[in-house]
Amino acid sequence: MSTTTKALRSQVTVILALAALLAGGACVPSVVWAEPNPEMMKGPHPAHDGHMHDFAGDSLHKLLRHQKDLGLSEEQSAKIKAIATDYAKARIREEADLKLAEVDVETLVHDEKADLSAIEAAMKKSEIAHTALRLGGVKALRTAAAVLTPKQREKWHASMMERHSESAPSGEYGDGPKAGSHELPKREGS
Repeated sequence: MSTTTKALRSQVTVILALAALLAGGACVPSVVWAEPNPEMMKGPHPAHDGHMHDFAGDSLHKLLRHQKDLGLSEEQSAKIKAIATDYAKARIREEADLKLAEVDVETLVHDEKADLSAIEAAMKKSEIAHTALRLGGVKALRTAAAVLTPKQREKWHASMMERHSESAPSGEYGDGPKAGSHELPKREGS
C-alpha cells in the first residue's frame, strides 16, 4: 500500500472516528454541547447538573496534555494551543447567543399575546445558535486533526477510543460491544 493511500486512510479513519464520537455524544446523556440555564432549558437541549459538557474543548485539552506521548513538535503544540484558545473564545460567544435566544423563547412562550410566528422565529433562532455552538466544536477538532501527522492522528484516535470505551457502559444485552463501539460482533466461523 502506498504512503499516500495509508495517509488518506488514516485521515478518513480519524474524521470518521471524530464524527462517530460527536454523533454518539448527542445520544449519550452525559455528553451534550452547550451550557444554557437549566431553569430555561426544559426543551430540546438537555442539561446535566445545570452544565453542558464541552466534548471538543475537553478533547483539545487532552490532546495538549498528551503532547509528549503523541510526539508533538513545539510548532504543532503552539498551533493546537491557538486553536483551543480561539475555540474557547468562540464557544463563550456562542453560548451567550444561545442563552439570549432561549430567554427570548421563554419570554414569548409565557406571553399569552405573543404571535405564534414570533415564537417560531425565536425557536428557530435558538436552534441556529445551538447548531453554531456544536459546529464550532467540530471545526476546531478538524482543524486540530489537520495539524497532526497521520501517525499522530492514529495515536490520538486510539487514545480517544480507549477512553471512550472505558467510560461507556457495556452493551445493551450484557456481553456485547460497549456502547458507542462501532465494531460489529464477530460471526462464528469468521
